[in-house]
Amino acid sequence: MRRLFSSRSKRNENKHGGTNRNRSPVFRLRKYIPHFCVVIICLGLITFGIWWIFIYENEDIAARTEYDELREIFMQTPELQASPPQVSPAEDIDSDIEEDYEIIEDEAEHVMRLPIDELVRINPDFVGWISIENHIEYPVVRGTNNDRYMYTTFSGERNRAGAIFMDYRNRSGFNDHVAILFGHRTRDGTMFSPLVDYLDHTFLNENPIITITTRGGEELTYRVFSARQTDAWDAAYETSFINSTRAVSIFPNAPAKASRFLLLSTCTPSNDRDERIIVFAALEE
Repeated sequence: MRRLFSSRSKRNENKHGGTNRNRSPVFRLRKYIPHFCVVIICLGLITFGIWWIFIYENEDIAARTEYDELREIFMQTPELQASPPQVSPAEDIDSDIEEDYEIIEDEAEHVMRLPIDELVRINPDFVGWISIENHIEYPVVRGTNNDRYMYTTFSGERNRAGAIFMDYRNRSGFNDHVAILFGHRTRDGTMFSPLVDYLDHTFLNENPIITITTRGGEELTYRVFSARQTDAWDAAYETSFINSTRAVSIFPNAPAKASRFLLLSTCTPSNDRDERIIVFAALEE
């Protein structure tokens, strides 16, 4: 009987995986440790994702707010634009009237220059303002290299939206044969995101005009004539054209008499970091 009982006990131990000591609460919890690890990792990933989305949203809001404020500065209308006194040719203009005329003229010029002066005060790298009606309204800057404003806004804040910036090889007055401007294609459709639409001929035909207001107050009108998807090594990025004929030969469908061009560049919606969308426009002279 003892042997029989002993054999049955051993069989029970083997059947249940060990003695009662091995079936303690600690032992039973050990088999759930891998599950706990998976849960903790998943919670960590979810927390990180929420945090990352929060950071992205905050950056988007900060960039939109900053550029909205800059638009208000640039587009503000002077409350009073002084005009010179109207004097008929037959009247004698004495020295007092002439002096008053000069003072009023100086004040009018100061008022008209106020928005640009304010933008220069905020950032001395300001070189102009780009406008594509209903789509793009941004200040343009030019740094000492093309990395300066890649992830820095106009006011100098670190932000992945960056700024619209001119190629550092260009002269700041838009006097080169080709002026190149870069901008990000953002998740919220701001900055240079609308350039993607220029691949659609209908959009191109409906939105052909690009206006540049230079730092000196000159207004330049460019007409878009082509757009294409390409890569970062496209020959169109060359700025050292010897003459306008060289430029025309590189730009497809360029007006034969054009001598100065504007090239706008942004990345594509794909994951290829080397792909680019470039929009070509010719200065209307």
